[in-house]
Amino acid sequence: MRRYIGKSVFMIVVGVLLYGCGASDKGPAEAALKAAEEAINVAKAEASKYLPEQVRSIDAALAAAKEKFSKGDYKGALADANDLTAKAKEIASAAEARKVELAKTWEGFSNGFPRVVDAIQSRVDILSQSKKLPAGVTPDALASAKAGLAEITQNWTAATADSKSGNLADAVAKTAALKAKAVEVLTALKMPVPEALRA
Repeated sequence: MRRYIGKSVFMIVVGVLLYGCGASDKGPAEAALKAAEEAINVAKAEASKYLPEQVRSIDAALAAAKEKFSKGDYKGALADANDLTAKAKEIASAAEARKVELAKTWEGFSNGFPRVVDAIQSRVDILSQSKKLPAGVTPDALASAKAGLAEITQNWTAATADSKSGNLADAVAKTAALKAKAVEVLTALKMPVPEALRA
């Protein structure tokens, strides 16, 4: 009987100690989760535009850390929260680098592409007024070029609007379609294709 009581007391003491250790981690874990969430929110302001996949990943990781906390795994939540704070800073830095890269790409494209559009427009105007089309340019090719020019103009306007509103990722994404269509139209009109459009 005495041995049973002693064992019961020992188990109670161990339980209290374990609870105390866990409870002592609750405050730091809660603070770390709050700090991690704030760091993530700051990073997301820019990263959501340039690194959406990484933002979704860190959001999911934060939710998992909060789940650990709610289940009483304060040590696990604390460790995860600290990792997430560091990860949020990494994502913010990567987003800034991506922003600079996209801005450079867009600047290079936007400086040269309007001249290509002007050249196509000039060629279309001349051929439209010509009584005889040059060798290799059929009426159907000219009609196709006119339609292509209209598509280029529309997409260029949309891409420019994206860049002005800060959506550089969308603006740069549209350049691929613009390049392809410009090459198609230039080829149909028997015009030289600039090397920059082939890249």
